[in-house]
Amino acid sequence: MNTTPTAQCSRKPQRHNPALAGLAVTALAVAVAWLCPTTAFANYDRKVVSPADHAAEKLGAQYRQQQWTRLAHNNDRDSLIAAVLLGMPNDSFADPLDGQADVEERLAAKFGRDADAIFTLVLACQAQKEPCTHPEYYDELVRIAPDNAVNWFVLPNAAAPNAAQLHAAATAPMADSHLQTDTRILRTALADQPASAVVLGVDPRELAASLRRNAVDEVPQPFYHPVVRLCRPPTHATPTDCIELGRRLIADRSGTLLARMIGGTMVRRLEKGTPEAASDKELRRDYVWMDEQLGDSDGSYLEQVQRDTIDLGEWAAHQRAVERIGKSSTPPAGWMPSNPQLLLLSEERTDLPNQTH
Repeated sequence: MNTTPTAQCSRKPQRHNPALAGLAVTALAVAVAWLCPTTAFANYDRKVVSPADHAAEKLGAQYRQQQWTRLAHNNDRDSLIAAVLLGMPNDSFADPLDGQADVEERLAAKFGRDADAIFTLVLACQAQKEPCTHPEYYDELVRIAPDNAVNWFVLPNAAAPNAAQLHAAATAPMADSHLQTDTRILRTALADQPASAVVLGVDPRELAASLRRNAVDEVPQPFYHPVVRLCRPPTHATPTDCIELGRRLIADRSGTLLARMIGGTMVRRLEKGTPEAASDKELRRDYVWMDEQLGDSDGSYLEQVQRDTIDLGEWAAHQRAVERIGKSSTPPAGWMPSNPQLLLLSEERTDLPNQTH
């Protein structure tokens, strides 16, 4: 099996063509994009796009290069971490920026024993298409931070974990996808930075905020697809390890939408018919409910969501966003989504043939 990722995906919300919205919702919301680690809500069909957001889409590459160049010239830990996060491949930019390897080596040389720094290097190694030239970063990460389940499966070039690595992930005391830390570091590094260009008729402060928000959302998350496939029945992996890892991901300390949904799916597949599987399906229902409440938004909630993610985690940040528009963060008793198959596992669905995830 080719374990090299074919695409790098991020948390950046996608605006779907309304004519394709139903397909996009089902494909992404149910599978939670196994091949593309995006945590943006799937039903993100924004009816109104602000001039600032529209301009930011066009200026994204220029802003990324400008900010990477500025940060790459610094020598402090967080600036170098931010530069590596900006410069690695993602779903908007297929290739790392020129000079990225030099910045990664500087980060390793100066802060190679720091868990946040080495995780950033391992994430970059997992995300790249070319063979990773520093697989030893992974070895260092699990040596200095073995208690984090996520660290064990962020393997070079998105390789699948072996039995020992899966067991180590399953028996680690916690999981943290690093989303809160990465969001804090990058938003701080980009704070008060102006837009990369002046656009006629667009408020420069709004444009700068949109560019910053997009840059943060474009940072790839850990690539979960190899471990998901490894644990999908029928599997040669130890089922109890897959179940335990799923539980760790549901309790992700960063409250990441993606980790919680993937963890819930892993458990539901291997614990069918149990109260735990029913509870995880309810978690799925909560996700789809929040998705529908925010799905028609103009996106004005996104800036506060990023701020709240740093303090509360991503799940709680979206709960607050729903509450700010006057809705409950959990669905009423008996509520079902407009497409009930959104609550099903991908193999249980009937509306999307040939799903493999």
